[in-house]
Amino acid sequence: MERLSPEPFASYPLGGRILLGKIKGTNCRRGYGLRHQALTRQNTCGYCGYSLIDSYRDWLQMAYDHVVPVFICSAASIPIEWMDDLINRVLCCTACNGFKNIYKPVLPHDIPKSLEEFVMLRDYIFLERQKAVLKCHATEKAFYDGSPWKWNGGE
Repeated sequence: MERLSPEPFASYPLGGRILLGKIKGTNCRRGYGLRHQALTRQNTCGYCGYSLIDSYRDWLQMAYDHVVPVFICSAASIPIEWMDDLINRVLCCTACNGFKNIYKPVLPHDIPKSLEEFVMLRDYIFLERQKAVLKCHATEKAFYDGSPWKWNGGE
């Protein structure tokens, strides 16, 4: 499961380094998530690689994430066109979407002044979040492997 690269963006048109537009819709699985998949060919969790399409249950796990969070973009006066663009979004599973909330990036000292600088910030935040998410997965897996539902005499 250890991936640690801004890998999902490699499948985006021109490597996710040009603006692709805002994706609109009302539902990740039926609307904007499907359009995201069609444009990027991404169908696994950007953070852990979990398939989001292999089965109905996998499909139900699909979530959508701003990589550079809205609060950072707002505080840093990053253009809304960059914040809401497809290049700042990644499909992920619901577990990683919840785990990534433990990583709170700080406002950058050097506010991106160009799209290229914004993409560099996106990639940095993505990699930091991915490390935190994979650490959460390891912790949860170790807990699960201990069969916590089995206790003294109970099964």
